[in-house]
Amino acid sequence: MKKDIFDYKDYKSYLHHFIERQPKNGRGVRLAMAKHLSSPVSHVSQLLNGNSHLSLEQAEGLNDFFGHTQDEAHFFILLVQLARSGTQALKKRIHIQIEQVLEKRLFMKERLGINQTISKEDQAEFYSSWIYGAVHVMLTIPEFQNKENLSKHLGLSLKRTSEILEFLVTIGLVMKKDGGKYEVGTSRIHLGSDSPLISKFHTNWRVKSIQSLEKDKIADDLHYSSAITISQSDIFKIKSLLIKYIEELKQIIKDSPAESVHCLNLDFFKL
Repeated sequence: MKKDIFDYKDYKSYLHHFIERQPKNGRGVRLAMAKHLSSPVSHVSQLLNGNSHLSLEQAEGLNDFFGHTQDEAHFFILLVQLARSGTQALKKRIHIQIEQVLEKRLFMKERLGINQTISKEDQAEFYSSWIYGAVHVMLTIPEFQNKENLSKHLGLSLKRTSEILEFLVTIGLVMKKDGGKYEVGTSRIHLGSDSPLISKFHTNWRVKSIQSLEKDKIADDLHYSSAITISQSDIFKIKSLLIKYIEELKQIIKDSPAESVHCLNLDFFKL
């Protein structure tokens, strides 16, 4: 069963379990960690198996290596500080900080258990960038239900991907499962046409549409632009047809297995 970093009281246990969960039983992970820390691999092995401990600078380096979120990074530093503490008084002080973090997380889980709506503040964050919606919908595809594959496909750092997933988990749009797997959650988000965020939402995806024109394989995509003149009566006909097609497309999309992620934009407006 996969644990969160928040389930550990000892950072070395967390590191050992992280390595064991990697492909090929973690072969090569120690070397990768050593390179990231600019240290000999023998030093990393000594830190993992001996009595010496990570420095705070090394701990912060591993935060970057693991792609920890801000909360995860803070908790990891606390665990390292706890292990390095030389007095009972200092250990007690750090224990109190650890318990405060865990109590805060427990409160968030309880809040998520009864809250199925997305606050205006969270909506503003979600629609601030196309990436939140992209990650959310990509989690319907098994291949992308872990942060490593998401990070690679979207060209994001592990840290940024982790932060996005953590936010989506917090607001209930995503659920974190065993084995480092993420799935679409029970909460839903819908933006009405009268929302003040609607223009931002459409702008985000129109920008992505423009960026897609810069790809090498533009022939694989479909883009259509044309300045036209038509009668007033045909304006209504075209809008009606587009609405009908959108409804048909939505049914196709609903019934289609999640295998690949695409962006669908339709533009038809008066100049």
